[in-house]
Amino acid sequence: MDNALSNASREQTVRVQNSLLAGLAPASFERLRPFLEPVALKRRSILQDYHHPIEHIYFIERGVASLLMRTQRDGPVEIAMVGRLGFVGVAAMLGIQRSPNRCLMSVPGYALRVAASDLRRVAHRTPDIQQQLFNYIHALLVQNAQTTLCSARHSLEERLSRWLLLAADRLDDRLIPVTHDLLSVILGVRRASITTTLAELERTGGLVRQRGGIDICDRAALARRTCECYQIIGSEYGYVNRGGLHEHRIPAGTGLMRSCLCCV
Repeated sequence: MDNALSNASREQTVRVQNSLLAGLAPASFERLRPFLEPVALKRRSILQDYHHPIEHIYFIERGVASLLMRTQRDGPVEIAMVGRLGFVGVAAMLGIQRSPNRCLMSVPGYALRVAASDLRRVAHRTPDIQQQLFNYIHALLVQNAQTTLCSARHSLEERLSRWLLLAADRLDDRLIPVTHDLLSVILGVRRASITTTLAELERTGGLVRQRGGIDICDRAALARRTCECYQIIGSEYGYVNRGGLHEHRIPAGTGLMRSCLCCV
């Protein structure tokens, strides 16, 4: 009887997937847990918009979000991606109420959302939460800088390979459900250029194009086509959780959440 009750209880919770949250000690996570709200994020959902107030922070559990910059003449281009290794709403954590960036979901998924004011208050009272957030902000700045260098100096094949590998890391999956149209916006090139470059990468054996997605069938082959930027960005994120990860659990909330997040 006790085992049945225990199993029923476990079925109603999910394990937190976001590595920033998983890197928090249990006592620190418990201070933050009451403010975390699971939310579903559809493709092209806007998590923050150009020069609008930032009301919520999103700790991505599943999916990939793109941070975009734009000019009136050139339109939007991705400057960084955010997945389960990070959070959306950095400006608010630095005390800035708005950002010049738009952030939208390029790969749909889920997040744990918290009011920016609540997170600032909890982080101010809990130094290791604040430090964990700052560790991520540093890694994001490195990603921004490296992406700028990559866009200026490296070929489209290298840049596209880098993006796909980073997305696969954040999804923990070989299938990247992203369209050619969205990749053209993310990388700031014509759709035809994306199609041509993907065909070349498919010819070399790194990936297979599918309807509405890309299957990375051979990571090693794709990694040989990218530039050093992939390793530099990945290494910097590796430092964020060098203290190890913990298993934190939250209520599953809905059947949809239970089916999408990792239930064990």
